[in-house]
Amino acid sequence: MESELFLLKMSESKECQEIMYKRLAIRMRMGLYYAMKPERGCIDPFMIPFRDYIINQIQECNIDVDMLLKYMIENDSSHCSYFLAITLFKPKKELSSMDFMSLIDKQKIITPFVDAVDMEVLALIVVSFVFDNLYESKIDIREIVGKEEFIYSTNQYGLTNVNGAIFKKDGLIFDGKGYYYNLFTNKTMLSPYDKMVGFAKIIKDETDNCDILYRIDERLSVPEAEYYDYTGVPFAKFRGPNFSFQKSNLTGKKTIIVHIDENTSDKLLMVIKQGVDQKTNEEFWHIEIETLPYRNIANGYVITTFLHGMYYPQKDRFSHIDYTQNQYNGDVYLQKYTDSQNGIPIDQYTETRDLHYKIWCIENGEFTKETWYKLMIVSLPEIYQVLLNEMLSLN
Repeated sequence: MESELFLLKMSESKECQEIMYKRLAIRMRMGLYYAMKPERGCIDPFMIPFRDYIINQIQECNIDVDMLLKYMIENDSSHCSYFLAITLFKPKKELSSMDFMSLIDKQKIITPFVDAVDMEVLALIVVSFVFDNLYESKIDIREIVGKEEFIYSTNQYGLTNVNGAIFKKDGLIFDGKGYYYNLFTNKTMLSPYDKMVGFAKIIKDETDNCDILYRIDERLSVPEAEYYDYTGVPFAKFRGPNFSFQKSNLTGKKTIIVHIDENTSDKLLMVIKQGVDQKTNEEFWHIEIETLPYRNIANGYVITTFLHGMYYPQKDRFSHIDYTQNQYNGDVYLQKYTDSQNGIPIDQYTETRDLHYKIWCIENGEFTKETWYKLMIVSLPEIYQVLLNEMLSLN
């Protein structure tokens, strides 16, 4: 079997598919991770069944080890297959490290330069290559909904009360297990040296006596002892410009504000709608913020970030803040983006509740405007942070 066909077969295997969603949620190149990992050649426990399946298939299909390695080195977009080969395989005693590196670089094969091919190392390189090169990083929300495994009670949006959970960089510890964050979670850090993701640190530092809800998918779980933060010192960080929240921004039964980036044509939408609390008869405002990336074609689909808060002006507090991903069909989104008079309005919601895909929420508490603002900023890419601050600085 040709190397390319073999690798495609591995990517389509049950053993790969069972852990691919978890790998996507981790959001790190596996080749780079294993190249930098102190315990060289030590694979993560949840990947062992896939690695062992690869070893079995290499032997069963009589795969040419050299041709397999050569194909991966020549076609690895991250170049990690080469780096893993020169660092994880043990060269023959008569070869210096420099000679070993040079020979593999030139010939891209392994068998002449080692006493024996370590099949676990070769399989680890295959695992990394498949994960990093043979799978789309973009996922249709419709492919996730229905496959999620919820073993705890959830609300109508699929969120579970996780009060008491320990939030980390790449996931949270809850009920004796580690859960990697849903792949749509914004993992921006407030500080490069924080031990938890930005939105969670804001919630931890600035709220109390409230409920924290998160999307807990059993497919993203590992035993607590096996949980590991893959994210090191991140390059992306929280940027919080001066904060201004003018009540004059929020007038009328329904206010729509749209700001656009002149360079990219990306838009940020803010919708403010008045409401009345059915329990207390108090006035409150729904404040919705949605990213609208530029799009001029109608095919495929578009995913946006949607942030919602409930603000009580008499108390000067929010009672609810949530983070959601919205998915639209391309033709629907194009009409929403252009806000044409005869088409779909710019504040149109998703077609179904499933496509209004909530990730986290805090509720049943009182949260300041400053806390709301920080959670908005940490949840938005930088270009939209600028647009939000333009909106909030209006007089």
